[in-house]
Amino acid sequence: MSQEIKFIVEQLNGEPFRKKYNMISFSSLEPLTLLQVLNDVLAEIDSRHTMDLRDEAPEDTAVRMLAFLRVLKYKPRTDQGSLNTFRLGLVQGDKSVIHPAIHWLLQKLPDLKKRAYLARFLVKVEVPIEFLQDDGVQASFTMYEELLEEFKESHKEVEKLKSAGRSAGDVRNDVAQMEDERRQIKARIARQRKKVQDNVPNPEAAVASARGYRKEQEREKELAEQKVDQKNQLLHIDQKLNRMRQQLRDLQQSNMGSTAEGLIKQLEEENVAMAFTVKEKLPKELASQRQLRDILKRVADEPAPSEEDLEALETKVQKTNEACQKLYELRMEKQKPGDDKLSLYRQQAAVVGRKKATAASVLGERREEVSALEAELQEKRGRFDGLDKSVLEPDGMEALLRRVKQDHDLMRTKKRELEAVQAENGVKERTLDLVIEQEQELKEQLQEWEEEHGVSGFMDTQAKMEKVASKKTKIDEKKEKMLGDMSALVLEMNKFATDKKAVLGPLLAEMRPLRQKFTELQTRRQSAKTIYDKEKAGLNSKLAPEEQEMRSLWHGLVQHKNRVDTLEASVTSMTQQLSRAQQELKLYTAGVHEPQGEEKKTTFREFHQKTMRDLEADSKELKQQQKGVRNDHESNVMQMGLWKDLHALMTAKKESFKKHEEERQQQVAQEQKMLENEDRLVI
Repeated sequence: MSQEIKFIVEQLNGEPFRKKYNMISFSSLEPLTLLQVLNDVLAEIDSRHTMDLRDEAPEDTAVRMLAFLRVLKYKPRTDQGSLNTFRLGLVQGDKSVIHPAIHWLLQKLPDLKKRAYLARFLVKVEVPIEFLQDDGVQASFTMYEELLEEFKESHKEVEKLKSAGRSAGDVRNDVAQMEDERRQIKARIARQRKKVQDNVPNPEAAVASARGYRKEQEREKELAEQKVDQKNQLLHIDQKLNRMRQQLRDLQQSNMGSTAEGLIKQLEEENVAMAFTVKEKLPKELASQRQLRDILKRVADEPAPSEEDLEALETKVQKTNEACQKLYELRMEKQKPGDDKLSLYRQQAAVVGRKKATAASVLGERREEVSALEAELQEKRGRFDGLDKSVLEPDGMEALLRRVKQDHDLMRTKKRELEAVQAENGVKERTLDLVIEQEQELKEQLQEWEEEHGVSGFMDTQAKMEKVASKKTKIDEKKEKMLGDMSALVLEMNKFATDKKAVLGPLLAEMRPLRQKFTELQTRRQSAKTIYDKEKAGLNSKLAPEEQEMRSLWHGLVQHKNRVDTLEASVTSMTQQLSRAQQELKLYTAGVHEPQGEEKKTTFREFHQKTMRDLEADSKELKQQQKGVRNDHESNVMQMGLWKDLHALMTAKKESFKKHEEERQQQVAQEQKMLENEDRLVI
């Protein structure tokens, strides 16, 4: 804990805070002042938090700080690990809660500044799902999400460019390296040019011929690449043409026997199915998915529930289900059999709706199957396009049969030849085995003869010597070649050394007097250095005791100064506490000694007692409001359901009226058109 406070004090005393704390004064800060320090650190991360906490209510301060710490992804360190404990400690200015938060913020200050900057643009605005049903709001929200994604990509590009930046030293080194390579290439070109001019009679014509040959080679390579590209394009065009022809044949076959009325009817059926899918099925699925997403999001935002919370929720759900069941039974008891005349039609409409939904699901599955089969068909057609189409025609089939028969005869001939070759190979393998056996027998006889004459291993030694001689010949050839290369290199180096000597001769002549002068100066320097070392050793031996005494005195001075600072801080703290106690005592006795007419000051005790009374009164009032809400909840829910039904009924009437008006206007327009087209008798 002391290391944590020490780090906090060091950071607050430096830039950009410029505080003047020590460990004792910081540890003795009041809760409000400690909260102000935390707020100053948050203001350094995000300037929107710059304010005086005395001008803000404690509840608003806690809510604001908690929200910003959640954005910064701070995980509080509390004894119970509960978020409520952290909230209470933040409101009360508890040191065990605020010190770890300040320590964490100061440790990651640059990263948190960046995160706070990004949070201003990347934290999404929560829009209720009922508002998103409006087309304008949905379009604006979609554009808002697209702008968020665009901001993310732009920020990534900026960070990538910042990290990819190179230092001036690296660029300077690269430039120097490229200049060096440029000089080497120029020197190599000059040598090659000189070599060509010395060995070639007409160098300009040879260079022009080589340049023209290289250009023709490059042109030949480009033409070959163009030829390959054109062949590939021609192949793709042929395949595309075959696919188009096949699609045309498929369309012609599918439209055989069909009429315009049948096609229109088929299109109308498809239009009805698509309209049902777009207007009814997809909006319902989208609404259910959004509702599920909102539920999961709320669950994810809330803290992890305990077993007690889960049991309480299960009990609440069970009670709610029982209440719903009782309300349904009560409704069924109050409802008479003849009252609801539309129940039969409602049931039929529900059955039809379920059938339509099932049919739409089946239709979607069938369409997916058709799409998969069409993709497979296109793949097989693409494979078929690369084959020869002539085999499918009658003449092509006969030619194919003839070619197959010829291939069969050729296969028989090759098979017989293969059998003859295999038989001959067997004979040769047997002959080889016999020769190897005879060779082995001869080697054994030769070894026996060598042993009899006392020259055992003569043949093996002779074979090894022949191998060594052949290797020695190859090595000698390589040595001869290497010596030739080395002699050429030595000649070139001698020539280079001669040229350099001619260049360096004047410089060496100039360097001789300078070298003599350097020797004299070095001798003088050595003698002066010897005298200096002697004087330095004498002074060091004299100054050593004084330095030791000075260090001991300085150490004692530092200790006394630290003790004085500690005592001054203790005295300051005690003085503040004494002043606070005297002020509180004066306020307690103010009612007796102060004259009439002056405003009485409020003590801390009275202030907190008044605050507690106000909080108790607010709590009682909230409990009364909660009780009223619970009593009116069922009737309000029923009233809301009635209003929803009335709204749906009025909406249906409005749509029916609009449809009737459109039909009437169309009928009036048709009548006017008929009247205009009638022939009239003009007198």
